[in-house]
Amino acid sequence: MKQYLRVALCALLLGACGGSDEPAEEVQRTSTSGSERRAPVDDGVAVTGLMGTIRQDEVVNALSPRMPRFVRCFSQRMGDVELLGGDIRLSFRIHTDGSVAWVYPLETDIGDRDTERCVLSVASQTRFPRPRGGEAEFQWGFGLDPSEDIRPPLNWQADALGRRADDVATLGRSCRASGTYVITAYINPGGEVLAAGGTMPDQDSEAALDCILDAVRGMEMPDPGSYPAKITFQVR
Repeated sequence: MKQYLRVALCALLLGACGGSDEPAEEVQRTSTSGSERRAPVDDGVAVTGLMGTIRQDEVVNALSPRMPRFVRCFSQRMGDVELLGGDIRLSFRIHTDGSVAWVYPLETDIGDRDTERCVLSVASQTRFPRPRGGEAEFQWGFGLDPSEDIRPPLNWQADALGRRADDVATLGRSCRASGTYVITAYINPGGEVLAAGGTMPDQDSEAALDCILDAVRGMEMPDPGSYPAKITFQVR
């Protein structure tokens, strides 16, 4: 594990029934140096699912011990993607026995599918307390910044795709995708796609997302010049 990595951990918990669009307050922050805040005390707040509820502090206490493994997902890929960093928010559904029914990336700008897959694998193995009243759904996320010694990539907007925008627009149809997929990619000097990752609209869209990402990685993108760029764009 690279000790310079700085992790910002926050729980983003929304109700599946009548939930607010506003994220819950930040409940914990930690770093690879080992300093961290204690998990919040039981304050009566619960995360409501389709049929059941699970307490916010129960979610945080189940996922916080896995942060070293989440960080490792990043650090083991930084040899190939030096600029790697970003935020990810996961959507969970929990069985009545506390096991994970499914988890998928609802939001992410990490830009590397291998890292995102690793994060999902770690998350899917988490065991939670039993929800009350049935299966429950919630969202949770964290962010990781690249080393301060690494110059950040150029921050490209979607319109930087230029002539490639038309090609990107056809990917949803060619991959038989429905809904909106948000793709983030790193582009090397010369226009080669170094890595790409993204979100999907629901838990059943993994094949379509992988199809889109395979196509993006095979594209020759606009040349960012002398330094890599990072770009986020939508595929519908």
